[in-house]
Amino acid sequence: MLKLEGVAAGLVGLVAPPRCFFCSAPLRSLNPLCPDCEEDLPRWQDPRCLVCGRGVEEGIDLCRECAVEGRPYAAARTLGPYEGGLRRLIQALKYEGERALARPLGHLLVELISPPSTQGPGNRKFIPPDPLPSLVDLVACVPPDPVRVRERGYHAAELLARVVARRLGLPFRAVLRKRRPTPPQVGRPREERLTALQGAFVARRPGQGETVLLVDDVITTGATVAEACRALAEAGYGDIYVLACAQAGED
Repeated sequence: MLKLEGVAAGLVGLVAPPRCFFCSAPLRSLNPLCPDCEEDLPRWQDPRCLVCGRGVEEGIDLCRECAVEGRPYAAARTLGPYEGGLRRLIQALKYEGERALARPLGHLLVELISPPSTQGPGNRKFIPPDPLPSLVDLVACVPPDPVRVRERGYHAAELLARVVARRLGLPFRAVLRKRRPTPPQVGRPREERLTALQGAFVARRPGQGETVLLVDDVITTGATVAEACRALAEAGYGDIYVLACAQAGED
């Protein structure tokens, strides 16, 4: 696979040398980001809740919601806040047809959940005690609205999930589908999101206790991934871990 990617990169370079998505610097690979621009992407630096990944005070392991109510998933992780370069990448991937951006974002997601020994000291506290890849049986994604897929021709979360699955050596399975269209969730209050999404997802096939890594592009209120996780749990799947590129807003 690596040899094929190298040959492809060389052929593309003969026609038009690849350039960084942000700074237009010439690139030596098919990765659309140069190392400097990738390093500049916003990342979480403050302490995060060990379950939902939201910000907490220093010395606190769980946010109030996770400590009191719990979540329908075992843990959720995001790269950073939905702002700056990270927001720009996600928007270009979702709305502008820049499918190649799923590759660097997917690789960064895998790095986020790799064993703690490969992470910087500031990130170790955000990772589950055991390396996540060893716990997971399959990778899935939050399913798309069929109308939006027809309009765009692809689903960003699925592209990300497929990159993550390949990188981890795990199968990708489209185990969820959306039962009905829902209105756009951007800008809607959390309670309205929860109401609109109730029963929106259903499993395509029953599970047998498999542990699932569920991938999405952005977590805002958490209503979408929560409903998707409930559908998986009701269908018989086991622990569910959520992985997304960015976190926006607050619960």
